[in-house]
Amino acid sequence: MALSAAQMQEAIIKNLQTKTGKTLEQWIVIAKSLNESSNSEVLHKLKNDFGLGHVQAQTIVWRMHGEQPYIDTTGYEEGIFKTEPQLTIYHQIKQLIMGLDSAVQIKPCKTYIPFYAKNQFAVITVKKGEVVLGLNIRSIPTPNLLPAANIGGSTRINKMLTVTESTMSEIKAYVKVAINDNK
Repeated sequence: MALSAAQMQEAIIKNLQTKTGKTLEQWIVIAKSLNESSNSEVLHKLKNDFGLGHVQAQTIVWRMHGEQPYIDTTGYEEGIFKTEPQLTIYHQIKQLIMGLDSAVQIKPCKTYIPFYAKNQFAVITVKKGEVVLGLNIRSIPTPNLLPAANIGGSTRINKMLTVTESTMSEIKAYVKVAINDNK
């Protein structure tokens, strides 16, 4: 099973010293000593001046401020789906997905909601005010779906569609295939 965002963050912290030669506490001291006025400037310096990866640097910046995102994901869904119609569509998709396979897991993130069988098979997010469903489908042709583009989640997510009340009926078959492709 893929790691949740919280588990990934803890793995990054655990492996910082092995991968970088410094502990989280040492990186926090370095980050604070940069005396930058914004978190994005600290993030930029950690990545460009010290060669850290984005997620490593982001974790250091979060922990520098005592933040532990993804430990408690309460409110993440409402943070992504800001309007009542978006939230309604999201809940319909979520109910459909969770009803197809009892082994499916949901692990909310700040900007998208990923769903897992063994691997991540779907993500739901909002792009340009529209609810978008991304899927990892490998076993069948999907001419009615678009190639996935910057929707978050795993790079395995290869197809996407904008979901509206009128497209809800067509997504069930695609979701079933995505679940089976990722078990």
